[in-house]
Amino acid sequence: MPLMKNGEYKVTFPSHIKYLEKIERIMTQIATELKFQESVRDDLSIAVTELFNNALHHGNKDDETKKITVTFKIKNNALFITVKDEGEGFEPEKLRDPLLPENIYDVSGRGIYLVKQLVDDIKFNITKDGSEVIIVKKLPSEIATETNK
Repeated sequence: MPLMKNGEYKVTFPSHIKYLEKIERIMTQIATELKFQESVRDDLSIAVTELFNNALHHGNKDDETKKITVTFKIKNNALFITVKDEGEGFEPEKLRDPLLPENIYDVSGRGIYLVKQLVDDIKFNITKDGSEVIIVKKLPSEIATETNK
């Protein structure tokens, strides 16, 4: 049964690591429904699980009373994926470049950099109610044509 109905699917989880595998399966199913190539499906799964993990640990600070909401939406010939937490937010412009010599041996700080390499665009919406990270991946041409009919 397809998950994407009317071009959208939304799911909310408590902040717990046990949901990481489930969000990966959901991402893979949606990417398959949208006929992305296997390598792109893998890229999207890595990106979404990384963002979910960031929301869990950095945003919500592993507080199971806080939620993580993931929304998948088709718009303008692209798949928009929003991962929203209920944390205090962060300043994306202050993220360190993991490729600089002084950061190369840091044990963390590579997640957003990695996600940027795997998607077509990334946006941040930071508020007092939490952080939203929105990633965008252009649809395969045969699906983009179908969504314009």
